[in-house]
Amino acid sequence: MHYKCMAFTTLTVRHDVAQKLKAAKAAGESYSDTLERLLENQPAKSVGEWLASLAPLEGRGILSVEERARLKRDQDRPRRSPRRRRAAP
Repeated sequence: MHYKCMAFTTLTVRHDVAQKLKAAKAAGESYSDTLERLLENQPAKSVGEWLASLAPLEGRGILSVEERARLKRDQDRPRRSPRRRRAAP
């Protein structure tokens, strides 16, 4: 997204940092948008919020639609841990 009459600042970064930024950049996203997204990224307050934050990454090899559905289902209905049986004396 480009804005007319916006002030610009040139940043100098190391080559390795530029490569990481390029890898984090989504298709059609400007470097300004990428930096803004990365800098605004705050820790999720709940599993649901975390799952919602993963939606833009869907299909990029991180989580499949099925995996996200399973995580959401597990959040709604947590599994009970099996009870440990006491060893026979």
